[in-house]
Amino acid sequence: MNNGESTLIKGLSANLFAAILLFFGAAVSLLSGFSGLLGFLLLALAAALFFVEGNGFVRRACFTILLLCVLLIVSWLLFRVILPWSFFKVLNWVVRIVVTAFLVFSGLCALNGKRVDIPYLASFIDSVCK
Repeated sequence: MNNGESTLIKGLSANLFAAILLFFGAAVSLLSGFSGLLGFLLLALAAALFFVEGNGFVRRACFTILLLCVLLIVSWLLFRVILPWSFFKVLNWVVRIVVTAFLVFSGLCALNGKRVDIPYLASFIDSVCK
């Protein structure tokens, strides 16, 4: 499926641009769990691209990254700061791995022009990204 071209970068397909963003999000998630400097830079980049980019496919990928950033920040605060025992640190690690796997899978699907929905949030994401 062809989702057109990016409105921000002419000549770059929306599929490739969304896949690059999702793969970058997966790398940041694996490396820092969105709690380090890279995570906040990705959060700012995704927020800026969400408002600047006109292609709905890329906007959807940016909004998915924003939601997953919020999820990982809440997970980090809950399982590493508020409840710093070893069992909860493992839960934080599991959440990071699941989010990373989801982002890699979403990036691979985006290369093929398909979108992956977050369960229970697909209609919310669609309504925001119109």
